[in-house]
Amino acid sequence: MPSLPSRLSRRGDERYLAFDERIVCRIRRHPAVLARPFAEALGAIVLASFLGTLLSPSDGSDIIDTILGLVAIFFMARFAWRGWEWNFARIVVTDRRLFEVSGLLSRRVASLPLTKATDMTYHRSVIGRLLGYGDLRVESAGQKQAVEKIAFLPNPDDFYRTVTSLMMAKSPTHREDVAARAEDEDTGPLPRVIV
Repeated sequence: MPSLPSRLSRRGDERYLAFDERIVCRIRRHPAVLARPFAEALGAIVLASFLGTLLSPSDGSDIIDTILGLVAIFFMARFAWRGWEWNFARIVVTDRRLFEVSGLLSRRVASLPLTKATDMTYHRSVIGRLLGYGDLRVESAGQKQAVEKIAFLPNPDDFYRTVTSLMMAKSPTHREDVAARAEDEDTGPLPRVIV
């Protein structure tokens, strides 16, 4: 078992892993998650420009232009913040669990052990199919988990296959089925035929 100082020196997502846990895949949400904040910022800029020219066509209305400019700057700053958050947030799948790391000033790590997951619902809207993203809902038996819905997954088919394969490998019934098939296939040593 590694000593405590070596655990503290881990960087990135490795700091959230158990001692013998390994990362299978790591992704960032699709950039389409930024479409709404971008549209809001662009709309605020266009609206502020339009209202500025409509309400204060002369140079004497600085207060109106200032207020409209501050509103536009607020929406641009909000879009920049969301982009920064998107850049640092990630979804990590290990051989034991699925966790999401988010937050800039305060870090949040939401985790779901793969053994707790019972059902997955995979959905791709028409826009999601065109742009290449999908949504995944993970359910567990009668419990509310920290990771329930992951929206805007890039390459959702690959992600779904990866998580499903890991869930099946962790399932006790799957392991028993594999062991039973292995026993059925083993015919033992070949009989000796004397001619």
